Amino acid sequence: MSGKHPFLSGLFFLIVFIGVFGLGIYLILFKLQVKSNYNVVKGSSPYAIGVIDLNGTITSSSDFISLLEHYKDDSYVKAVIIRVNSPGGEVAPSQAIYEEIMKFRKHKKVIVSMGSVAASGAYYISSAADEIVAEPGSLTGSIGVIMEMPNIYPLMKKIGVSYNYIQSGPYKDIGTPFKEMTPAQRDKLQEVVMNVYGQFVSAVAKGRNLKAGYVKSLANGMIYSGDQALRYHLVDKLGDFNDAIDVAKKISGIKGTPTIIYPVKKQPNLIRSVIRRAVKSFIDSVGARSFLGKGTGFISYNSDALNY
Repeated sequence: MSGKHPFLSGLFFLIVFIGVFGLGIYLILFKLQVKSNYNVVKGSSPYAIGVIDLNGTITSSSDFISLLEHYKDDSYVKAVIIRVNSPGGEVAPSQAIYEEIMKFRKHKKVIVSMGSVAASGAYYISSAADEIVAEPGSLTGSIGVIMEMPNIYPLMKKIGVSYNYIQSGPYKDIGTPFKEMTPAQRDKLQEVVMNVYGQFVSAVAKGRNLKAGYVKSLANGMIYSGDQALRYHLVDKLGDFNDAIDVAKKISGIKGTPTIIYPVKKQPNLIRSVIRRAVKSFIDSVGARSFLGKGTGFISYNSDALNY
């Protein structure tokens, strides 16, 4: 005699079947969505150059890295051009993108094409490329780290408002805008900033094949024009995006006119979006989210983040 209830057993296998089937449908639709997000400009060469845009403040790395992985797996893509137009951003995403580019370089060539600005964290990322092409008037450099914290303590004191703190250690309230920072707290934060600054200098030295001491002499937070950056060996060539394509062709060995693959944003198909959400909800409900992977998140114990 079996101790299994036939209805519950059948329900269990039905749930498993629906989950596996739904996962398959989701992955197929995801692949279709990925393919639909590219605008391909055909060339005479069978090989292609992929393009990635790095625009605005850098706050996340997941989308950039996903696109980089897609190009790595595409055998027709022989090089990638990163079009940079960014003033920089948060430290961790900038470092994550830098590291992924350094890994990607072991498989394919990477060229940066600088737009109006490619400074601070954006230059951190750019320094990982095989070649950097900048406009003469591009603003770049700004190698340094800043931690910004508002201070409204004088105002709060003037209107008679104060905060009580119960904390586990002398540094747990560090950076609060409602209290004067102690000299010891400031020293500790300065240590953090200088440590990350050292990481920045080392990364640029490694990516650009320069001596750390030389990079440090330029790493005072100053911005440089593309023309100046060329003289200081922070970029390799002056030119526009078309010049970056020529560089990519040369260093990747592409003959003829390469196909250029541009990522474009499209409105998602409504039916596909509904199915995808339904499948995600089901997978979450049965605890199978790990099959899809988890996106990167930013966790902060304080409201202040290090920025490049």
